[in-house]
Amino acid sequence: MNSQSTKVDLDNYPTLASANYGLSLLFSAYVLSFLDRQILSLLVGPIRDTLEITDSQYGLLMGSSFAIMYAVAGLPLGRMADRFSRRAIIAGSVLFWSLATCAGGLSKSFAQLFVSRMGVGAGEAGLAPAAYSLISDSFRPKHFGYAIATYKLGVKVGGGMALLIGGLLYDYYSNLDALVFPIVGELLPWQATLISVGLPGVLLSLLLLTIPEPTRKGVPASMAGVGAEDEPFPMRMVFGYLWQRKSMYVNLFLGSSMLAMAGYGNAAWYPEFLSRVYDMSKTDIGLYYGTIMIVCGSLGVMGAAWVAQRMVARGQTDGFVRTVFYSSIIAIPFVVGAPLAGSPALTFLLLGPGMVLSAAYIGVLAASFTLITPNRMRGQVTAIYIFCTSILGMALGISCVAWFTDYVFMNDNSLHYSLAVTNAILYPAAAVLFARCMPAYRLVVVEAEEGWKI
Repeated sequence: MNSQSTKVDLDNYPTLASANYGLSLLFSAYVLSFLDRQILSLLVGPIRDTLEITDSQYGLLMGSSFAIMYAVAGLPLGRMADRFSRRAIIAGSVLFWSLATCAGGLSKSFAQLFVSRMGVGAGEAGLAPAAYSLISDSFRPKHFGYAIATYKLGVKVGGGMALLIGGLLYDYYSNLDALVFPIVGELLPWQATLISVGLPGVLLSLLLLTIPEPTRKGVPASMAGVGAEDEPFPMRMVFGYLWQRKSMYVNLFLGSSMLAMAGYGNAAWYPEFLSRVYDMSKTDIGLYYGTIMIVCGSLGVMGAAWVAQRMVARGQTDGFVRTVFYSSIIAIPFVVGAPLAGSPALTFLLLGPGMVLSAAYIGVLAASFTLITPNRMRGQVTAIYIFCTSILGMALGISCVAWFTDYVFMNDNSLHYSLAVTNAILYPAAAVLFARCMPAYRLVVVEAEEGWKI
């Protein structure tokens, strides 16, 4: 493989105001993506009753249908993000998944809803690779950690809003007389809820076209000049680069996937656990669980970014990974104990710190590999990262909880045991992988500071 050096261009960045404007719209898109993604977690009961399906089948709707298309479509879309207009890719993606969410509200069968969720996954796959690339080229390295953490707040804000807004919408539509519209006919409350959360994306897709498109930073010397900004690294070079540094990337991506499995599994099934075991209403679930997700989850995302930056400033170059290593260990008693607490008050009391600690990885790990990966492959490497966390996190994590319920405990009302067991397995596994990653990560940081050799 030829040796090529690249250094980050520190001189040609947009103004901070321009960068923050773009970040605010990207954050809005990410919030909407998780609102549309997580809304099904609040609608388990009514959709199961309508379609007459099991928890395992519903897990396929929430996980596999979305995750497989999200992961597969992310690879070509990540390559496109390294070559074409990133804001155009993002705007088109938002429009596509919003229309797919609305189509889910028109579904009359399991197969139709499954296909619509595949469309949501395919659309959302275009957001992250292009957004990571835009943010890394819009903010100077000293601001990047906080910028990416702010963007990643959308995970918890969007997930929480899905519960808050979804609960209010569902109970509102449930209290109305029959909802009958021209052409589409009668809609059930869960169908009207899906359409209501999908429509705002149409307007947002137009606003996203106003994001400034920054120049790409960190171009290898051999690719500088006319047309350099349009040429991503070939996939064989990307995989070769990752394979040479597999001790860092493999452990980092697998550790992230373990936490993603736990995170998606909890987010998907906690609302239904609160409904089944504690008999809480949709509105109350949205109010309490949604608020904890937004407040404590956001605190975890931003707090972890602050801790990681402090570690790096003190000379701990593996601070990003080390932060998540510690938080994964400390989180274990909270994430395992909360579903077993026996009362809503005690569950929420344990859930608060558990949510702070479990959210730590969301922004920190996204930042951990972006700045130490050459620019021309950031979109593709991000897509590979998303592929791993999607297939394991969404597809397996969501279904894993359902499998424990259906095939181990064999009782719908044992969902809280399924959540506890899943967390008890995944958090320690993630901690082990991050411990293995840290020495290799320190070496790659040194390489990035001296100029990548590709």
